[in-house]
Amino acid sequence: MEQEQQPRSHAGKPKIRPSVLASIQEEASAEAMDEARWLFSLSDLLTLLLTFFVMLFAISVPDQKKLSDMMKGYGGAKGGAKKAVTGAEDPEAFVKKHMKSLISDNNLVNDIDLTSDSRGVVLFSRGDFFFPSGTAELLPDTRLFLDKVSDILRGVPNTVLVEGHTDDVPTSTAQFPSNWELSTARAAVVVKYFVQEKKIDPKRFIVSGYGEFKPRFPVTPENRPKNRRVEIIIMTSEKK
Repeated sequence: MEQEQQPRSHAGKPKIRPSVLASIQEEASAEAMDEARWLFSLSDLLTLLLTFFVMLFAISVPDQKKLSDMMKGYGGAKGGAKKAVTGAEDPEAFVKKHMKSLISDNNLVNDIDLTSDSRGVVLFSRGDFFFPSGTAELLPDTRLFLDKVSDILRGVPNTVLVEGHTDDVPTSTAQFPSNWELSTARAAVVVKYFVQEKKIDPKRFIVSGYGEFKPRFPVTPENRPKNRRVEIIIMTSEKK
C-alpha cells in the first residue's frame, strides 16, 4: 500500500499540518493557564489580608498617651535630645558646654550657677527657683528647665548626685518634721521627675538631703534664699 506523503517545505523538511499546529498551540495555552492560576490565588489572598488589616485599624481606638509618648520619642530622635558624647569627647566637658548654653540661651544666669569641684560638674539653683519656700512641689517653669537638663544627662553615662538643702529657718510640720525631711524630699522629687517623667535609668541617681547643715553661702538672713537650693552634680567618670 502506498503511504501518504507528508507535505514538505521548500527546504525539503516535513511541513506540520495546520490541524496539528492548532492542537499544539491549544495544549501550550492550557499549560500556561494552569501555571498562572496560582498567581490569581495569591492575589486573592493578599487582597483578603489587606481588607483584614484595614478593618482592624478602623475599629481600633488609639491610646492617646501612648501616641503622645511615641511622638515625644520621635521628636527626641529627630533632635530634641542632645547628641550623645562620643568616645573621643570628655563627658564632663560635654556636660559643661551644654549646661552653659542652656543657662545663657534661657536667660537663667541670675537663677542657676554652674561650677565644678572634686565630685564633678555642679549645677545649683539660687533661692526658690525649684520649690516655693517650705514645700517640695516643683514649680511649672522648673519642670521645663529639668526637661532640658534631662536631654543633657542622656548624652553621658555619668552617675548623678542630687542634693537637697534648706536655709537655717527650722521646719516642723506633719509632712516635714525637720529640715532633714524637707531637704531630702526636694532632692527625691527632682530625681523622681528625671526617672518617672523623663525615663532616665534610676540606677544612675543618688539622693541626699543635708537640711541647713551644708550652706554654700554664709548663714545670714540675706543669704537664706541662696542656701535654700537643690544641687545636681554630674559626677566625674571613673578612670579605667
